[in-house]
Amino acid sequence: MSMGKTRIGITDSLRDKWVEQFKKKEQAGNFEAFLRTQDVSSHGFRSRVPCVYENKRLYHTMSFNETLALTELLHDPEVIDIKEQYPITDIDKSRAFAEQLDIKHPCYFGTAVDSIITWDFLCTLIGGKKRVVSVKPKALLEDKRTKEKLTLEEALANALGYEYIITTDEDVRTEKIRNIIRCVRGAVLSIELQFIYAKWLSAFFRKIKKNNHEELNITIDELADKLKISYVQSFTLMQHSFWIKDVTSDETLPLRPDSTPFFMGVERNV
Repeated sequence: MSMGKTRIGITDSLRDKWVEQFKKKEQAGNFEAFLRTQDVSSHGFRSRVPCVYENKRLYHTMSFNETLALTELLHDPEVIDIKEQYPITDIDKSRAFAEQLDIKHPCYFGTAVDSIITWDFLCTLIGGKKRVVSVKPKALLEDKRTKEKLTLEEALANALGYEYIITTDEDVRTEKIRNIIRCVRGAVLSIELQFIYAKWLSAFFRKIKKNNHEELNITIDELADKLKISYVQSFTLMQHSFWIKDVTSDETLPLRPDSTPFFMGVERNV
């Protein structure tokens, strides 16, 4: 699947070829999203999102809401693996479930060829449990055809013992998610910063305990001078402290360096 999947003249054999290619790659330990940004014509905001933990890993998201949902999943300590645009490769199984539910099986646009159903995200949790996440605009949840497709997705997930949840734009277009994005640069520290993080964090806690009415950027600058590091490095350590939740704040307020710990409800969490 090095080239984009054609959306014209799709046949059963072409679809089955895509499935076999996907299976071979996954079995070899080289997961690749079944649908990639170059494969799908979308009116939404498609994106290739770099993984914060693996340099060469790119996630393919088909909408801005999916990108925001992915950001939250990457930040969730319970989630240890995420596979996006994950396919139900057994077409006979999805057909049988659709028939049992009295739902018309989805087809590729402009054809009578049954399409491969994909979950937006298949997550592995600590302990090995699986969670399927479907991302949809809340306005579409009352649409009859959308409800049918989601019902089919859920039935296929439940048959495998997977948890199934639906995430909407109202769930991800929040200040909480925007704050996660503001801290993503500090998700993984360089070796140099790892060595001084504990010292920075202790100094940070002492500083805000003494005076939590001073702007956060002043504290970041003072700690940079104290530890003989740059302001950018001190700022990255601050981002990391929020990313791993050693430090928390009011999720309804923007995390801003020109605001004060008192106003943002900054608290020690470790």
